[in-house]
Amino acid sequence: MGNVKIGKLVQASANRSFGVTLVVLWFFIGLNPASSQVVDEDFRAPADVFLRNLTAAEHQGMGGSFAGSISGANALNSNPAGLSFIDSNRFVTHVARFPRTVAVIARLNEAERYEDYGQYDLRASGLEFVNYSVPLGTGGAIGFDFAYGHEGRFSRVDHLGKATNSFPENELAVGIGYAVRLFGQLSLGIDARWLRSKVQDVEDKEHVGHGYAYNLGVIQQYGEHLRIGGVIRNLSNGLSFTEVSIPDRIKRDILLGGAYRFHHEDVDAQFSLDVNPPFDDGFRTHFGGEIWYRRVIGGRIGYLRHTEERFDPILILETEEAEFGTRLWKAEGITLGLGLRIGMINVNAAYTPQMKPTEGEREQIRIEQGESVFSFSIGQGV
Repeated sequence: MGNVKIGKLVQASANRSFGVTLVVLWFFIGLNPASSQVVDEDFRAPADVFLRNLTAAEHQGMGGSFAGSISGANALNSNPAGLSFIDSNRFVTHVARFPRTVAVIARLNEAERYEDYGQYDLRASGLEFVNYSVPLGTGGAIGFDFAYGHEGRFSRVDHLGKATNSFPENELAVGIGYAVRLFGQLSLGIDARWLRSKVQDVEDKEHVGHGYAYNLGVIQQYGEHLRIGGVIRNLSNGLSFTEVSIPDRIKRDILLGGAYRFHHEDVDAQFSLDVNPPFDDGFRTHFGGEIWYRRVIGGRIGYLRHTEERFDPILILETEEAEFGTRLWKAEGITLGLGLRIGMINVNAAYTPQMKPTEGEREQIRIEQGESVFSFSIGQGV
């Protein structure tokens, strides 16, 4: 009789956990990422791209999928619910480099021949972040993060000769996160970060904006192998630029996904899949897998398809003047990753495709520079 009662209690707990998971995921799905915010609705702030890139190399190598698989310090900036899936302190430091991108737009002329019309020339950029997480026992887990993004060449002075000692455009984020377990295997998490963004206008005048962004996440583990998760990222009222022409919107982002992991003799493997609704500009997905041998060396492969509308200057070749306008950009293709465990330290590297402009009607695009992104992470392992 005692075993029957225990079984009923476990089943009841599992049912409650599953019900809460469905409610939370339904809440995520019901939120509209394009809903109105008290900000410029036309174009997004550079901080929008910066925040979405704050994912460690080990997940970048798996197509950027993380919603159900992420844990520990990696969970900050991504899905904070993963903070609670640790039993000791964790840290991770990450570096990513995005190459200078040169894309030439050719259009059909009156003779029905393609003629070079304009050119995108985006400066090289990079980002670095450090995350640290601490378990609190039955009280959950807490984490702290610091991130810095930069674009262009480091300069000692600006165009007026004034000392700056910084990059012409940069982003700074400082945050804190918390997650707690409910019913044993259900984790709910939240993180918040203060943002400072420095950008330049067409006259190279600098503008600084400030703001906040929040992430809400959930992860449910089923047994030893399966996890499902969801996160809504970048809840924000935008940035406080005093110049109204500077894009200040930060778009909300929803990811839903799952991961399956297993162990067999000397091999550990994991497969994960994320989807990123809504699909207004085409299907957006991230999926991949990793295999570790004796928890010493591992390989990763994945596939991603991400689209977003951007507001970037294009040089009109005939007039040699820059014009601003919107265009759909896309990153699509294979991702690769490599991991190495040295004692308690994990070293990870990843290759991912770069964002590129998409072709419009009667257009062709030629990418002359900027094909791929490389990132590296060092963190404390298990």
